[in-house]
Amino acid sequence: MKENEENSFPVSTSNGSPNATTQPTSNDFSLVFVVLMAVFMTIMIIVSVMGNFVVCYIVYQKPAMRSAINLLLATLAMADVMTAICCMPFALVTIITQDWVLGNEFCHVNGVLYSFLISESTLVLVTISIDRYLIIVKRRDTLTPQRAKIYIVASWVGAILLAIPPVFHWGQYVYIQGQLQCSLRFPYSRTTGLSYGIFYLSFAFVFPFLLMTYCYFCILKTVRRNSTRVQNHPPVPGGATKMHIPGRMDINYSFKTRAFTTILILFLLFVVCCLPYTAVQFLLLFRGYSSSYMTSEASAVFLWLTYLNCTLKPVIYYLRIGKFREACIDIMPSWCLQIPKCLPGRTIRRIRPQAIYEVDRKIAVSSI
Repeated sequence: MKENEENSFPVSTSNGSPNATTQPTSNDFSLVFVVLMAVFMTIMIIVSVMGNFVVCYIVYQKPAMRSAINLLLATLAMADVMTAICCMPFALVTIITQDWVLGNEFCHVNGVLYSFLISESTLVLVTISIDRYLIIVKRRDTLTPQRAKIYIVASWVGAILLAIPPVFHWGQYVYIQGQLQCSLRFPYSRTTGLSYGIFYLSFAFVFPFLLMTYCYFCILKTVRRNSTRVQNHPPVPGGATKMHIPGRMDINYSFKTRAFTTILILFLLFVVCCLPYTAVQFLLLFRGYSSSYMTSEASAVFLWLTYLNCTLKPVIYYLRIGKFREACIDIMPSWCLQIPKCLPGRTIRRIRPQAIYEVDRKIAVSSI
């Protein structure tokens, strides 16, 4: 009986692939949906590759930007660049052809790469969340660039361990008609497919999400309590912004809190973009693909949201991080700096550090 149940899963496709199924979630893509999705995917690939590459380049090129948190953000950007290069173009091809045309072997590679890169991004976000928790809640600024590099290596190893089991036949990646890429095969059975699905989704999404939620809840609670204390406390002479704890170092918590806001936005972006896709995967895990409760377009949009997560991060860095914005302006070609002059608002100017030193030298000479 169990054998019949497992073998009842459809395993034939229009192109004769033995490892995929033609059974769509409900219906195929409409022409309007294909055109819109193709346009959006093309723009997202360009923005994601260029924006995240600039993040990696700035951190690599400028020693002043190689702080612990920036190294983690650069690792996050590297994973997003690889996602934009190794996964998103094939999703674009699939949305246009409405079928997987790249063969069974590459289907498996595509699924492993996607799982690996998404897991890596999630684990880096968890590392950043724990770091902010230790700084703001526990008052322990322990993350150094050296430790950050160790945590980065650990996140890559963890992502590999999460994504590689299907290579050793614990789980399987297949293409399901009506989706954008190859994903885990979730037959409605209690065999290896179900066990690996629970393992992967739990450690790649559910547990990290719960841990990050707890960290940010404690952080917001601490920030709110501290802000109440500041409002009810008389002003500190000299306008000091540092908190001193006996036996511990002084930490500028005002700066740390501002940086936390950017990290919180990244977490909320992760929730909005990745949680729906995870919920759908859990639904498929226990109900299988045979149900008609979801259209192909809805399933594609949920995966598209995970790609949108990679695209919006560099935009957030540019809008929220002043040093990153200044570094972008510094590496920008000179002709690009002329564009904002035609637009209303503040004009972007390139500041040469040597010019500041020249001014300081003149002031020093005149004072003598």
